[in-house]
Amino acid sequence: MPWHYTTIVDFVDHWQTLLAGLIALIAAIITVFVTLKVERRKADREVDALRKSLAIELRQLIPRALGAHTSLKKLGSKTDGPITARMVESLSRMPAPIVYPANTHKIGLLEKDAMDVVIVYGLLDIARDGVARLITTYRTPDNISPNVVLMTAATFLEACNYARSVLPKLRTGVASHDNRDAELLQIISTAAFVQPASEQHSSAPTTQK
Repeated sequence: MPWHYTTIVDFVDHWQTLLAGLIALIAAIITVFVTLKVERRKADREVDALRKSLAIELRQLIPRALGAHTSLKKLGSKTDGPITARMVESLSRMPAPIVYPANTHKIGLLEKDAMDVVIVYGLLDIARDGVARLITTYRTPDNISPNVVLMTAATFLEACNYARSVLPKLRTGVASHDNRDAELLQIISTAAFVQPASEQHSSAPTTQK
């Protein structure tokens, strides 16, 4: 004989196992949904913090690299006396990056912008390494060729020039910093425009033996 419930209590008592299972399933789905949402927000915050940290660091490194280019170009163009390794070293000093090396394993989180960031930091490394090799292996440290100095200057400008497309993608979130980008990018653009063809797309300078 089929069962018929007469009250809500009778119904709940009969189907309590099924109801408990449904409630547990719904609770599990809600828990998973909330957990995924929390994790997604955490990941978004991590990416945002990474972008802002790299943005701040690059806005310190790129102006310094541009300054090194300008100073070395002026040094390589001088005609009064020899160019020494000490001169080149003092004019090309750059702070070592801190944020990027500490977060190389997270750069992939930047997705489509990751490769551009890697290239900019790679170009900065090439410029610094070129100066280091020039200073340590040049046989006549008190008479460095002006052409070598100009080529060294060009490596710094190459990093700055590439950074023109990267900086707008990495914002610090601080208006006083981000608002200076237009001026910086214009200076880089002008420097790249007047760069002699013989110095464009140069790599790290080779040393004289």
